[in-house]
Amino acid sequence: MESRSGQVSVGKQASRDLKDYPALQAYIKALRKIPTGTFQMGSDVFASEKPVHTVTLSAFRMAVTPVTVAIWKEYCKATGTPLPKEPSWGFIDDHPIIYVSWNDIMGVDGKGGFCAWASELAGFKLMLPTEAQFEYASLGGKPRKEFPWGDTFDLGKVWCSYKSFADAMKTAPVNRSNNVFRNAYGLSDISGNVYQWCSDLFVAYGPDAQMDPNVLTSATAKLRCARGGCWNINDPVDFRCSDRSRFRPDLRVDFIGFRLVAG
Repeated sequence: MESRSGQVSVGKQASRDLKDYPALQAYIKALRKIPTGTFQMGSDVFASEKPVHTVTLSAFRMAVTPVTVAIWKEYCKATGTPLPKEPSWGFIDDHPIIYVSWNDIMGVDGKGGFCAWASELAGFKLMLPTEAQFEYASLGGKPRKEFPWGDTFDLGKVWCSYKSFADAMKTAPVNRSNNVFRNAYGLSDISGNVYQWCSDLFVAYGPDAQMDPNVLTSATAKLRCARGGCWNINDPVDFRCSDRSRFRPDLRVDFIGFRLVAG
């Protein structure tokens, strides 16, 4: 069972073999390698994105899409965890899971929740990406650009409610054939559809160069980072690679989901 604190105890009857969870197995098998590299993180658009600073990251693997409803259902069935609140459009297996908090995913202490269950089945550690990993991956190997696809907003490459895109008033299938952009790393919905939780606490940037930054503890910060924009916003500025958002770690809403990374 899993309590709302995010600690997992797999029931005696639950399988510990990844092949018995086909949605999760396919998701993990599709992880894409993101090579080591150095980039300029941040922007001069908002104070929270300043200063632009140099970040170097070790290679990691990132999921192609956000975690889906189908995967979360497997988790709930295996652990006895209740399904989250159902959105107004219902549970649709190939849509991103929503109404899950940072605590549900990582555990209140960062050592439980969905990630602990998935890691045990995978045989290696799976967790939320850091802010730096998410921004770097969204750039698709380019040193600097505004959006995952270039420097100009393109409505055809993001699922959102921008102006006439009125049908985008809910989440969308992660592997849809229209209105989806896949970057050079093969990642889709790296911008749009749902905001995606990151592992870091939300803190101000510093000017110094960093290696594999991840702010897991802070004397003052309480909010967790999220990246990528979502279906119910309509301002292009929110879909930029460097855009930062912050939310309470216990927040469950219909516009935040998540994807996984492996070190």
